[in-house]
Order: sequence, then C-alpha cells, then structure tokens
Amino acid sequence: MKLLDYPLSYFVNNTPHSQHFKWLTSTIRMRLTQELHKLLDPIHPSIKLYSESHCHLGDMSPEDVARAEDAGLALMVTMGLDEASTDTALKLAKSRRSIRLSLAVHPWYSDEFNEETRKTFLRLAENPEVVAIGETGLDYTGRMSHQWVRDEKYLDKEIQRATFRAHIGLARELRLPVIVHDRAPGQEALDLLEEEEAAKSGAMIHGFAKDRAYARRCEKLGIHLSLGLRTLQAPPPGFEEAVKNTPLRLLVTETDSNKPWEVVKACEIIGRMRNLTAEVVGSAATENLRRLTKQ
Repeated sequence: MKLLDYPLSYFVNNTPHSQHFKWLTSTIRMRLTQELHKLLDPIHPSIKLYSESHCHLGDMSPEDVARAEDAGLALMVTMGLDEASTDTALKLAKSRRSIRLSLAVHPWYSDEFNEETRKTFLRLAENPEVVAIGETGLDYTGRMSHQWVRDEKYLDKEIQRATFRAHIGLARELRLPVIVHDRAPGQEALDLLEEEEAAKSGAMIHGFAKDRAYARRCEKLGIHLSLGLRTLQAPPPGFEEAVKNTPLRLLVTETDSNKPWEVVKACEIIGRMRNLTAEVVGSAATENLRRLTKQ
C-alpha cells in the first residue's frame, strides 16, 4: 500500500502528531527537492531557464547568439529605438527562434514619431517575431543622439507624453504588451499607463529602479517589473525592499545590453535577495515573460 493510499485518519490514530507531521513534511520536502534537482540539473545544457526581457542586440553575430543560448537563454526580446534599428533587429529575430522584437521610437526621439511611423509599425507588427511595443515612455534626465552623444537637455515633456500615449494606444490596438522606459520623477508614467488602460494588453517597466510604493502600485495595476543587472549591482534606496516583496509572478529579468548571457548574474542577485536559487528565479521570470508576450 502506497503512502497516499492511507486515509488521514490512519496517521492521526497511529502516529504521534508532532512526530508524524515532522516526518511527513520532511519526506515531501526531500522528494520535491530531488525532482527539482533532476529538472534543473546543470549537466543538461539543453534545458534553457533564462530570459532577457529588454536588450539591444542590433546585428548580433551568430557566435554571440549561440553564446547566449548556451548560457541558458530561452527567450530574448530586443528593442528597436527607431525605424532603422528596428529593421536590423527584425532581420536578427527572423534568423533565430530565441530572439523576438519590440517596436518603438525611444523617448529620446519622441519628436520623430508621426502617423507614417505608426503605419510602419502596424505593418511590421504583422510579423510573428514582433511581440511588444517599446521601449516607450518618459525621460526627463537628458537624451542620447543617434550618434550616441549625451545631451543633458531632454525633449519637450508634452511631446514625450503624446508619443507615449500613442505607443500605448498602438499596443492596445495590436493586443501587445507595452515596454516602458521611465526616467521621470514620481509616478507620472504609471498615471499615464493607468489612464490609457495599458494593463489590458500588458505592461512592463523596464530597468525598474524605484521604491516599494511604486512597485505596490504596479502590483495593483498588474504591471510587470523588469529587473536589470546594473540596478541590481548598485541598488538605490528602497529598491531591494521592492524586489523582496513584489510577487514573483510579476518579475522579469534584463541586462539592457548586447550581452544577454549576463542575465544569469541578475538572477543570482535576485535569488540572494529572495532566498531562492538563480535557476528558480530564471525559470519563473521566463514563464512570466512568455505569458506577457504570448510566447
């Protein structure tokens, strides 16, 4: 007779409660641990646990793509910053099943978004490789030129807000999640997301770097938080508390770089914060990203 064939009354009547439940919970814990180790055993490199919710792969070489996949990356979402970078990223996404694309005009270039851009994105979104709209949002800290030169002056706030709203509307029309770049003080970006009902098609704050109050509001709205390696390595005040207390189902991981294999380091840091293994964090984040992007 197997353990699960016995009725609960058997244990209640035949085993001292404290000893039995200690033995039972220990047995269950040991069995679950054994099965988890089988699943996550590092000797099986074909099992890909990790994901990159926000990267800039450009025309990444096949060797670097292979390096990322060998490190355990199952899904990488690369960003378009403008129309030119989007074309390059789409070609890469078409070449590898592990890479998918998000469309947008970055907040730095909000004044370049117009009706023709919108029509172009609608056309590009017909490609199955396109899984999100972003990165879009607000940046009141300055901007980078297309030549990657830093300018401390940022674009007019009203232009940024209008372009942000237009991207959210596009995401809702296409039923795609929106990936948000938030470098504005307070919760203005969340105000706009809530007003535009962005969560109906899904939303994610990329490079989350704010506090527990911001994270709580995201939780209430059903918005995902993407945790980046740079912020995890040098966390601002209130950040670690937010990471520890936000439900795991709302967390995804990123590097915001062209080195997606480093997302494993991000999972290790999150794991230490939450008393979990990097594998458990990576697996959960990947499941969350797949659900968000319908992959």
